Amino acid sequence: MLLTSCGSDDDICLGEESTPRLLLKFRNANNQLVRLDSLFVDVDYGKDTLKNIITSVNVDSVFVPLRIDESPYTDIYIRTRKGQKGSKLRVNYDKKSIYVSPACGFKINYENLKMDLLQANPVQSILPNNTSLTDENNINFYLRF
Repeated sequence: MLLTSCGSDDDICLGEESTPRLLLKFRNANNQLVRLDSLFVDVDYGKDTLKNIITSVNVDSVFVPLRIDESPYTDIYIRTRKGQKGSKLRVNYDKKSIYVSPACGFKINYENLKMDLLQANPVQSILPNNTSLTDENNINFYLRF
């Protein structure tokens, strides 16, 4: 007995066909791009606990997946030292579901992005750059440390 199966090109989901992540880059007080010695990023995805998505050293940018549920915002917590309380950022947005293919289903694009600094230190301010998130090619916000 021989079984074979084939699928169309539609069976493979590539990077552009998935929900994009928020791109953040870092600046210092003089507004120059910088690398951080260490970075810890936690995100509240609506559960009882925060999810650590990044623990890295010598980093100049970070991709952050946003919530895909019905919430109109995602809370992001950023620290530069272990044990530090850190900064709390809230990203507000409007979501738009886009049908991709039978294999990939839907992806979510985010429009009207707005980031608020709810708790400073180490992040001192936020500089908006691109308020639409449809792919991962553009920097959405600069965080000033």
